[in-house]
Amino acid sequence: MLIITLKNGRKYDALNETVVYPSGSPNVRSRMEIHMAEDTMTAAEFEAAFMDETATAEIKMQGIADADDPGRGIKKGDVLYDTLYQHYCLVASIGKKRVSKTDIATGQVVEEMHLVAELEQRTYIEQQLAALGL
Repeated sequence: MLIITLKNGRKYDALNETVVYPSGSPNVRSRMEIHMAEDTMTAAEFEAAFMDETATAEIKMQGIADADDPGRGIKKGDVLYDTLYQHYCLVASIGKKRVSKTDIATGQVVEEMHLVAELEQRTYIEQQLAALGL
């Protein structure tokens, strides 16, 4: 399970398709795709939550264990990782998106609708200009 906490303290359950694409360069924007189940909230509520630049200035992602794994000493509910992402406040796109998955058991392709927010991180120069109020 993946839990996303925004700077304003609101927590959301996200899907494992959520991913961060680091650019590796201070001059190129890094990207983040946040995926949530379509029935989590309405599209309007989703848009309002992730269009707020002050809320997405800090995004904390926590991976929580879904089940016990005695071989690794993990219990259900343990925090597997806790990562803070900053300055992902530029919205590239937001809305519903059809996602295709392959069912491992049957090999069939299954399509689902997700709520997806694609956010971009400010470059280093943009961060410095924003700090100066420019």
